[in-house]
Amino acid sequence: MPRRKPPWLKHLCAGRLKARRCEGCREWVASDEQGPIWERYDPGILTAEDLTTAIILGRGFTRIIRHGTSGLFSLRDPCGARGISPDGEYLAIHECHRAPISMKPFTPPKRRAAERWNPNIRLPDEEVRQFTDLWRRPS
Repeated sequence: MPRRKPPWLKHLCAGRLKARRCEGCREWVASDEQGPIWERYDPGILTAEDLTTAIILGRGFTRIIRHGTSGLFSLRDPCGARGISPDGEYLAIHECHRAPISMKPFTPPKRRAAERWNPNIRLPDEEVRQFTDLWRRPS
């Protein structure tokens, strides 16, 4: 019987990846449908402990490369030992009718509150006048 849709899948599939049911086994997968080859990934995040299991089982995986705190990320396939890091996050390639290696949820980065404007900053009247003159000057 297929599992229910993981609640964190909407965070993982916010950009390039799409949440789909696998046509073969009806399990929820993260589908990358960009380009001529479509990839399907198990929704659980692999960490250092799970990565060893994936390598021993011969399961393919791809690395999640986060881009700052924006929540954007890209996927990069490791080549041999290159691109494999113990502090990285990975997605295992989905294989029908095989249990996922991990079901750890994907957590988007926490956004920091915007730095507040310090209202105690006082500019001299002359600087305010110069700025106003330059701002209103036609270009």
